[in-house]
Amino acid sequence: MRTERIIVATVSDEGDQVIVWGRSVDADADGAPVGFVFQAKDGRVGATLAARVSGLERGAEVVIGYEPVTDGWNRAVSLYSDGAAPGRS
Repeated sequence: MRTERIIVATVSDEGDQVIVWGRSVDADADGAPVGFVFQAKDGRVGATLAARVSGLERGAEVVIGYEPVTDGWNRAVSLYSDGAAPGRS
């Protein structure tokens, strides 16, 4: 699993999945955002995590654990809203 610290641009709650669009804290502010998909329907994330993700606000800084899928899209598996992922200080 990889982790990325992002600034949330927008969140789309689609029922069976929640998509977080954001930019790496190190990325250019004018660059295209990257999508992180939290898939609740297939059991990859629980309902509690999906609810936390759907409540994220624009501008929030979070760390997302993910598996790369394609360029610009990632399957998210965890959320660290306090900005500290395991193994980071």
